[in-house]
Amino acid sequence: MTNPPRQQNLSNRPKTLFEKPAPRTFRAQLCAGKAARRSARARAWALLLCALGIPVSFNALQAQLASGVSLARSVSGQFIVQAAPESIGSPLVSLLENDTNFVRFNCTLLTVSCERIKQILCRELAAKAGWSGKIFLKLYPAGTAEDPVAIDSEQFRDGWQYRVTLPNLIQRERYVRAMVNVLLLEMANRNARAHCAEIPPWLAEGLSRQLMVSDQREIILPPPQRSGSGMRITTLLVNGRRGNSLEQAHAKLSSNKPLSFEELSWPVPDPRTGEPDELYRSCAQVFVHQLLALPDGPACLCSLLEDLPRYYNWQFAFLHAFRETFARPLDIEKWWTLQLVHFTGRETGENWPPEESWQKLDELVRSTVEVRIGTNELPLHAEVTLQTIIRDWDPTRQTPALESKLRELQMLRPRLTHELGALVDDYCRAIESYVQNLNHHGFVLPFRKHAVLRRNAEEALQRLDELDARRASLRPADKAGPPVQASSALRSSP
Repeated sequence: MTNPPRQQNLSNRPKTLFEKPAPRTFRAQLCAGKAARRSARARAWALLLCALGIPVSFNALQAQLASGVSLARSVSGQFIVQAAPESIGSPLVSLLENDTNFVRFNCTLLTVSCERIKQILCRELAAKAGWSGKIFLKLYPAGTAEDPVAIDSEQFRDGWQYRVTLPNLIQRERYVRAMVNVLLLEMANRNARAHCAEIPPWLAEGLSRQLMVSDQREIILPPPQRSGSGMRITTLLVNGRRGNSLEQAHAKLSSNKPLSFEELSWPVPDPRTGEPDELYRSCAQVFVHQLLALPDGPACLCSLLEDLPRYYNWQFAFLHAFRETFARPLDIEKWWTLQLVHFTGRETGENWPPEESWQKLDELVRSTVEVRIGTNELPLHAEVTLQTIIRDWDPTRQTPALESKLRELQMLRPRLTHELGALVDDYCRAIESYVQNLNHHGFVLPFRKHAVLRRNAEEALQRLDELDARRASLRPADKAGPPVQASSALRSSP
């Protein structure tokens, strides 16, 4: 009996030179191409994150990309965004997409927006646009209008890193507030070693509101739309003429009792949302705006951020940063009360008419003093202007006289018209700058001290002459007289 012929295993048989593999279907080729691209993208992201000092598993990252997770990196490398795959949204979220107070983000739009917020924030504080801590943002599908936003900071051997978790559909103001908070935290923690810095609540709220009312359209771009040719184009019109950024805050504080500095320091959150209310945000915006208006306001706020890690209480860092302006907390409270009176006109009655406003200011700037020529002679009345005090008086007598004049101008400011009020602010800045340079001119060699004081006086006299000319141009037409004459020629002290 013969055995049946043995079947050969053709799969293990070596292929001849002219034999071709069985062709794959189009679907199999498409799947293989997607897998190869996904693997290459995962490998590139793994290498990038490892280069940034972030240990990551290639297999885990490849699994995330396979599940639809998107990744993006900003142009500076500071912001790295991870977005979860889109899911079927609730009917409420679909309605919120049509609300202009909300914005929907993807990875690309979020990285661009973060970079713009950082640039505008550095511009407001006159700070450099560098960075040391990476910020990782994770977008998750929104479910409600009040989805939580979380900010976490963690210290590593080479510095701090930050993680922000937020919904992909979020209220614009909540988003800007979160980004300003984490950016201020990153700026403050650059030299932190022992503990994380504590950001004053009024600083984050005030700066975020300032950015929202002045640069919102530039920091939150709309998503691109497809044009007729199929290209994705975004059109944005920005008006170069900016309005008054404090208009909304003025309306709020004029109809409500403003908060004191102590209430700004310890805000009471809204029981419904757990966040500060609208009155607190308006007061914080005005407080930050007035601090930035000080002669060295931006530099002092940057110094405040640098000093925060050295103290467990931000009030001590604030007093140290603004030590040239405020010697104690009571001085801050007095200054803030005076700023509120100027800003709202509260407790001052109606403004004076233009004629009376100009007359009061003219009398204050050109005040008269009694001068006795001899011991037994009757006193004569002489006119003393601000230029006379700076030009002819001894430096030891100038400081108290100018400080007294500065307080009188600040008390007069709330009753004047809008144009004259702005003029008084410029007078105050000129006097404050001169007094500060007079008493704090830094380290100067003895033989150069006189030249430095002389140059400071020349600049102050020139500025006051310009303000006097401006005051003369604002005199009401029906009572206009000869223009105010002011001479800035320097003469030696008698």
